[in-house]
Amino acid sequence: MKQDNNQNANVDVKESIIDATTELIRESNGNLNQVTIRNIALRADVSIGLINYHFMSKQQLIEVCVERIIRQVIRSFKFNQGINEPKDRLLSGAISVFAFLEENPEIAKVSILSDLSSPQTNTNSVTSYKGILNALPDSFSEEKKKVVAFMLLSTIQSAFLNRTIANDLLDFDLYSDEGVYTFFKYAIDLLFTPDSIHD
Repeated sequence: MKQDNNQNANVDVKESIIDATTELIRESNGNLNQVTIRNIALRADVSIGLINYHFMSKQQLIEVCVERIIRQVIRSFKFNQGINEPKDRLLSGAISVFAFLEENPEIAKVSILSDLSSPQTNTNSVTSYKGILNALPDSFSEEKKKVVAFMLLSTIQSAFLNRTIANDLLDFDLYSDEGVYTFFKYAIDLLFTPDSIHD
């Protein structure tokens, strides 16, 4: 019984640290330099030692919080709601996801790089991939759906991470609404071209 109480207390402390950190990330508009261990400890009403005990580093704690923040947002994105044409559904969804990444650059970068450096089946990237996969037309084979979903997700993430040089590399200004729309329309048109992926 005592061990159960200790485990529950540890879970409660860990969750309060995560909650406090998440609040600070949101309050700082994703500026992670403003989120310090000292501020987290004050907000969670715990010692710095407890933060270090539960999380090996500030980076690890930030990654846990960012994953949760983005997971909540991803659930709100609907790649297949209210639009009948598959290409239009994907275009609308891709632009929405890209806009979120742009509005939250620091936490988006942490999330994407964390997912890429430690691939797992429960990451935000995989959740996004599944959303894209479900929006693809039934006329696509399962193999084609999987590859197209993976390619579109990779395109969204890479375009976001490389947007500062996209104009030089691709002749698309990914800081303008028109540039983002044109880029993703072109990319999705390519993914839907029959010759691009053979059934």
